[in-house]
Amino acid sequence: MKHLQKLIPTAITAVETHLKSGDKVPKEMNGYISSFGASIISAGLLPSIIFFSQKGDSASERHNIILALQDILKAHGYPNLDLLKKIKELYTGPNIADNQPEITRLTTKINEAAIVLKLAIRTFPKTT
Repeated sequence: MKHLQKLIPTAITAVETHLKSGDKVPKEMNGYISSFGASIISAGLLPSIIFFSQKGDSASERHNIILALQDILKAHGYPNLDLLKKIKELYTGPNIADNQPEITRLTTKINEAAIVLKLAIRTFPKTT
């Protein structure tokens, strides 16, 4: 857990950059980040990333969660990460089984990033 504490400042910056609307975080973002972790557990990494990377019409677009997670992951051992591109690379091609160790590592890092993002969101006022 101590290594996650080091990521909280990065997560706060990611919230400010990608998730804030004005001076508040849209209340839907709290639900989006909660459902993101549950989605990875129930559906898997690839479907979750695809679903959350789709742009919507609302002011609190869930695809911004992916951008915030990507910023956190850049400080967590993936400095040049394009998350969607990386996921596509890992899940395509004839040797997907060979990519399983990297998929497992990345899934763990994404889950950790989601945890610190959830904590960071709690430090901001929410819209009503």
